[in-house]
Amino acid sequence: MDIHNIMEDIILQYLEDILSQKNRVCQCEQCRLDMACYALNKVRPMYVVSSRGFIHTENKKRKEIQDEIDVYSAVVEAVDVISNTRRHEVNKKYPGIEFDSSKIKPYYHSITGSFYNFPQIVGRILDSSTLKPLSDVLITLFYKTGKDIIPMFNTRWQNPIKIVPQMEGTFTFWPAPIQAEKEGIQKDFNMNIEIVKNGFEPIYKFFFIRIVSSNVVKRFIKKENIFYLVDIFLNPKRSDEQ
Repeated sequence: MDIHNIMEDIILQYLEDILSQKNRVCQCEQCRLDMACYALNKVRPMYVVSSRGFIHTENKKRKEIQDEIDVYSAVVEAVDVISNTRRHEVNKKYPGIEFDSSKIKPYYHSITGSFYNFPQIVGRILDSSTLKPLSDVLITLFYKTGKDIIPMFNTRWQNPIKIVPQMEGTFTFWPAPIQAEKEGIQKDFNMNIEIVKNGFEPIYKFFFIRIVSSNVVKRFIKKENIFYLVDIFLNPKRSDEQ
């Protein structure tokens, strides 16, 4: 079972947004980890069974505006405190603050070059006869012909993924970046999703994503970098086929 604190995802997103506007703040991996962990210890955790926190935030959004303000304020405070600590050697401990860099381990953090950064792929599976979300659905993301399973950005993301009732029919994938020859090259990536559920006709959903290579690996998901698939409807098998 994969238990995940979705506050990590929210704080990392806020941290990326705030740091992008602060040119004079150290943004090395050590400082980023310190800032994120500082903020995580300031807010109430939100644990979920699925590691894909976006599923929960997408389906339920933010419960209260005040909660969002409190989290954002914690990140702002973290940036201020850590950026005013002069030496990295003393960044590892704070009074009453637990530092655990294993909480956040960026993928591809030490790799340089150009990359095709994939967006987060989001879709929803519905019953065509009732129009209600389905669960116990196995979904696999492939390249092209359906033979090559696409690796995910990190081990918290599964491929294939099984939809559970709490996910309300929603599934997400975040493919790992692919090395590119150089920055600025546009390429289309053809993908195929296989959807299987007992008692329903299997479906193969084909689509493509157009990406321009970048000289950095995008390690955080932003709201504007999400690829939405149209709702997918599964048809129940006829009684003579079951």
